[in-house]
Amino acid sequence: MSLFNSSILQGRLLIDVLREICRSLSTAVDGRRQSVVHGRRSAAMAVAVAVEVENVFMCISDRGEAVKVMASFGVVDEDLKVDYKAELLKKVEQGLIPDEEIRSLIRSQLERPLSLMGIANTEEANDTAALGIYRWPASFYEIMLGKIMKMSCCYFKDESSTLEEAGIAMLELYCERAQIQDGQRVLDIGCGYGSTVFYIAHKYPNCHITGITNSVEQKYFVEEQAKKRDLAKNVEIILADVCTFEAKEQYDRILAIESFEEMKNYKLLLNKIAKWMKQDGLLFIQHMCHKDLAYIQEDDVSIVNHWIVNGTNFSRMCEEYLKNIDGNIDALRNTLRSTSNIEEETLTRLSSRMRFMCLFFSELMQYK
Repeated sequence: MSLFNSSILQGRLLIDVLREICRSLSTAVDGRRQSVVHGRRSAAMAVAVAVEVENVFMCISDRGEAVKVMASFGVVDEDLKVDYKAELLKKVEQGLIPDEEIRSLIRSQLERPLSLMGIANTEEANDTAALGIYRWPASFYEIMLGKIMKMSCCYFKDESSTLEEAGIAMLELYCERAQIQDGQRVLDIGCGYGSTVFYIAHKYPNCHITGITNSVEQKYFVEEQAKKRDLAKNVEIILADVCTFEAKEQYDRILAIESFEEMKNYKLLLNKIAKWMKQDGLLFIQHMCHKDLAYIQEDDVSIVNHWIVNGTNFSRMCEEYLKNIDGNIDALRNTLRSTSNIEEETLTRLSSRMRFMCLFFSELMQYK
């Protein structure tokens, strides 16, 4: 972890199954890093680590290899006359492939040599168009994520830790390592369903916390919860794209919890965030990173500290999500039905995709 630092492994799937299911969430990681950057008037702050990976996993490079993979899933050669990518995706969505076979395929592709990976900090413009899964009803995530509704990595102190306890443990680490103090003005970039916002607001009653989200559903949920918890005076939620957002004030602390993963140009974003920091401000970033390939690009940056959190914590969190999904599948489907007229086939597809994403990240984050 660090009192700042950031890196990303983005996997390109030639089979496109994960890309289709996880969309831009297909981030290949081996651990989690947290960091804090010291803000300065002149050089402001910030570091960006961008480790972009091409062809990391699920990389079926030719038809012959594809035939073997598809055959392992019971798809005969004749079936390959149709698009084998679509066929595999269909089987996943219908729940026809056992979890262990999916896990086995993921693990086998993670064994591909690191020489296939490339490291670069892209100069492309950032784009944070809201992912489809962030538009799902909050009631769905209340079941899947549990009481705290934390969408980012939790910290399991020991084998007996529950999902809720692990979420609180990580939130406490944020406050400690970001050196948050009562009375500060705090900005949470990518606030999700408000787990960090509410934890800080409860722990430090004189803090004012501003959260940024580009999800209408998340903004409405957090604002309603703030009213119910009598925290409306401490909490402000702004609906905005961080790439175009311009803060009207400066903050003592800025947190970006697993939001950099959806960015392309970290240097550009960090330069932007630097303007929002007070002279003695700190930026705390938690991000996905490879344990060996993560690197720091020092450009007008002052790094105060960093820490590493083992990726097995994220893996275990995903396993808890899977338990919540499998144990409450009817309730989850009802939440989706309540928001729109969805056919049963679509409900099966959506729930299967969410399960697949949990399976993938569980295997990925515990890999070596």
